[in-house]
Amino acid sequence: MSHQRPITSTLGALRRKGVPLSHRHYATASKASVGGTSDPGSYCSDFVKKYDPEAWLCHFFWPKDVRDLWLGWRAFNLEIHQVSASAKQPTIAMMRYQFWRDAIKSIWNVSQFINRTRHGPSPDHSLPIYLIKDAPPNHPVALQLHKAKMMRPIQRYHLKQIIDARANALQGPRTHATLQAYIEAQAPLQNALLLGPLPLVLPPTHPATSDISHTLTHISSLLSTTSLLRSLPLNVSKRINTLPRDVCVSHGLVEEELFRNGAGAKGLQDACFQVGTRGMDELITARSHLKNGKVDPKAATPVFLSTVSAERYLKRLEAVDFNPFHPDLQKADWKLAPVIMKTAWTSRL
Repeated sequence: MSHQRPITSTLGALRRKGVPLSHRHYATASKASVGGTSDPGSYCSDFVKKYDPEAWLCHFFWPKDVRDLWLGWRAFNLEIHQVSASAKQPTIAMMRYQFWRDAIKSIWNVSQFINRTRHGPSPDHSLPIYLIKDAPPNHPVALQLHKAKMMRPIQRYHLKQIIDARANALQGPRTHATLQAYIEAQAPLQNALLLGPLPLVLPPTHPATSDISHTLTHISSLLSTTSLLRSLPLNVSKRINTLPRDVCVSHGLVEEELFRNGAGAKGLQDACFQVGTRGMDELITARSHLKNGKVDPKAATPVFLSTVSAERYLKRLEAVDFNPFHPDLQKADWKLAPVIMKTAWTSRL
């Protein structure tokens, strides 16, 4: 019968031989869980990386001192998007929208001094002065937006536009009468995503701000048309047709046939070609502004980087004969990161 050596003597022998032994530790939170209200910047970065990887790629080319602020802006958009995507009842969605409206209000609650007694204002100002400070809710995205507000002159108007645009889309018609009507309906959201973060890199008093803002409205239309095409397969799977009615009528696209046959629906590719062409026309117009010297792109190059993924998608759509259901469009675009890098370094769209 073999005798088992005590564990204490075994450990002692290993120590005498110089074998390193790891120490025991109590269980702690994993490093992967870093973030939340203790580190809003990390939370927003991880959030955008997971749900908006194309925007996350662009953040590397924003100035270091405002990268986390821009990610906070994009994270806010994702939070609002998830409200409409996850809420099963409009009433619940509206309640969550109201939470973010109140959050924005609290972030911009301007500090003010008030002379007040228990029965009203003090006419002689002899009583103590109370200070009302901005108090953002204890949410990582709200905390990051508060930080951005303290560091740069961003406007809450654009954040409210994001909420209003998402809320209107949830309650409004899924299909618009014309392509122009669709672009106009999407303009508040896309403009808020482009013009809202502009003060992070360009002061509102900069002489180029006005011209750049005008050029970004064309980029907004490009992003709207691209979003329409990219979301089409998912919407069709839910029996939702978001293609404007005038586009469908022009090419004989029947809604029920689209739901049944998907990519095989007659007129689908021609309809997508028309929408994609409108997007490219908007990009060409924006480029003409830059080439003619009307806008100095170097002053706000990071804001223009969102055009890269939109143009890449339209080119890939053209390569598959304007079939938005093609499997190649569901794959990651390995060329996207190098093109974003080139655009950022050359400041040329």
